[in-house]
Amino acid sequence: MKIPLIIFIFFIPLLLISTIINVPDDFTTIQEGIDNSVDGDTVLVQPSTYFENINFNGKAITVASLYLTTQDTTYISQTFIDGSQANTDFGSCATFTSNEDINSVLNGFSLVNGEGFYEWNYYNQRRGGGIFCNSASPHLLNLIISDNTAVGGYAGGSGGGIYCKNSTAQIETTTLINNYAAFGGGITCDSANVTIYDCTITQNEVDGGHFHSDGGGIYCINSNPMIINSTISYNSAASMGGGLYFYTSSPILTDLIVSYNSTLDGWFGGGICFQSLCNSYIENVIIKFNESIKGGGICSSGSSCDFINSIITGNYSSYKAGGIWLNNNSSSNLINTTISDNISDNYGGGMFLEYDSNAEFIDCVLWNDMPEEIYFHATHGYNSISITYSDIDGGESGIITNNNGTLNWLEGNLDDDPLFINTGDHPYSLQDLSPCIDTGNPDTLGLDLPPWDIIGNQRIWDGDGDGIAIIDMGAYEFDAPPYDEIDEDIILHTPVVHLYQNHPNPFNPATNISYQLPEKSKVNISIYNIKGQFIKTLVDEMKSAGEYSIIWNGVDQSNKNVPSGIYLYRLKTKDDSKIRKMALLK
Repeated sequence: MKIPLIIFIFFIPLLLISTIINVPDDFTTIQEGIDNSVDGDTVLVQPSTYFENINFNGKAITVASLYLTTQDTTYISQTFIDGSQANTDFGSCATFTSNEDINSVLNGFSLVNGEGFYEWNYYNQRRGGGIFCNSASPHLLNLIISDNTAVGGYAGGSGGGIYCKNSTAQIETTTLINNYAAFGGGITCDSANVTIYDCTITQNEVDGGHFHSDGGGIYCINSNPMIINSTISYNSAASMGGGLYFYTSSPILTDLIVSYNSTLDGWFGGGICFQSLCNSYIENVIIKFNESIKGGGICSSGSSCDFINSIITGNYSSYKAGGIWLNNNSSSNLINTTISDNISDNYGGGMFLEYDSNAEFIDCVLWNDMPEEIYFHATHGYNSISITYSDIDGGESGIITNNNGTLNWLEGNLDDDPLFINTGDHPYSLQDLSPCIDTGNPDTLGLDLPPWDIIGNQRIWDGDGDGIAIIDMGAYEFDAPPYDEIDEDIILHTPVVHLYQNHPNPFNPATNISYQLPEKSKVNISIYNIKGQFIKTLVDEMKSAGEYSIIWNGVDQSNKNVPSGIYLYRLKTKDDSKIRKMALLK
């Protein structure tokens, strides 16, 4: 029977009273439990294999394994929803098509053998082998989605693991492995601004046998996803984007590892492919050991991609552009990014530009890319690059323009061995005698330079001990402490001002920002988006010495809700400025 139960969820000190429906004690199937639930209920499922294709039917409920109540991850791999017993049309393990939102939660299952939701349209595609979301935005967390397919129809199928259309679904702490489709082996986002957080997307594949088969790990069209703190590895595509593929999309990619992905015998972008009017922000991302014919690490065609604190290394192309291929009026701004040890069999080990593309490098290191660091196509368009405060192997001679473009070789550039440590978890960090220490751009004002390096250490640190703190070149700041543990007296020689990490983080719908002042001062605390655009002022007044806190509820200066994303909050006093970042997940 149904019984009221008080449960302690996710280590949050909040008691939630919910009606628990037990499966199989109260009902023998998960779907029966859903059908007999009402909004706010929890369908709690015992370990077993359930041969079902469940549908939430618009209910704001939680469907969970015993992981919910125990936090024991073994229950995730012991509680299966097996979609292999589907009828003709409804072959996804789980379906959301009735305007479900964040209050519809699927938590702690293994989803296997789904074949996708069959859409009767011109293409007659299967979509979403594991999970199908259309005009719905559920919360999907602590899942293992494996061995699902979405194939068939005129154009193949899409979203072997998950398919999201017209959705802002939140996908969290989930592994997608060994799923298969014609598009989006792991995940497909179609007009969907999803959030993917702390996920592993690996060994997924796309190969439709016809048309393009793109996005081995993730495929996005007309979407603006936010992908955070995740690993995309060992995925493959027959055409473009072995790891990730974006078309007319504007993703935010932060704290990712994109590695060992490939385009098989296919085309472009072994790691990531941006195509047609993408506008991408990439921070703290490692793109390594991917391969393709063109653009082993990254392909950008008719798009813009900005890199901060990132590493592009060990990627391979059998024709051109081992690291990055900029094509068809593409642009890229690279700040504190290390590009090293990429290989192309012909041209452009580090970067290849053609058809009126351009790039700007600030505080970067390009080293030991073969056969050269940067290469311009000899006839395709007129390309340009601008380089300042960067270490380039071979200097200007390491850049082959073929008299088909402009090289702006500006101040502060080097041609010296950067002296990477070449060992351990961070082989591209710097030795103590590196010429890249304290030789970056000395102008550190504004939000155009990151306040942390790729592993979260303080930027603008006095690495050479001369009493002047200047940002280093490349993705790492030498000998700097974690950003959370800064002795501001050492860095700034001013009284201590503390800006603490917001809590909770990530957050929804509100978060607390705390700070400490050592003396009376005018204080301004403002919110910016990841591109440095102003969002809202929280504090702008005189404050006495002491500790303070302020709540931000995720709205802008006009009191309108802002979308999911990475945001910066900055504290300014008369003598000091501090910046931290936070994530809003809806």
